[in-house]
Amino acid sequence: MTPKRLIRFFAALTLASCMSSEVLAAPFCAVFSYGKQCYYYSLDACQEAAGESGACVVNDEEVQAPAHGAPFCVVQSFGAQCFYYDAGSCRQAAASSGGACVVNPNS
Repeated sequence: MTPKRLIRFFAALTLASCMSSEVLAAPFCAVFSYGKQCYYYSLDACQEAAGESGACVVNDEEVQAPAHGAPFCVVQSFGAQCFYYDAGSCRQAAASSGGACVVNPNS
């Protein structure tokens, strides 16, 4: 491969990786006084990264609750499941799956 083609290849590869990083946004964000980092696909990983100096929240830009549904949702790496009618069963399902139980803002 010629140097010119090699440069084009790496430029295209860099552009593709930048574009795909937005598509693959994570469902959890660690929030600190200096901003937030939305890199976490499990609540446990987020809480570990946040430590004592931060907190974890659901990435509202990535996870969208359905327009209708039950009042509680389990948020996981693949999205929100909003079919829990009591907080206890929602928390139990979230704990067993590495997700978080949140209130459905659209119910």
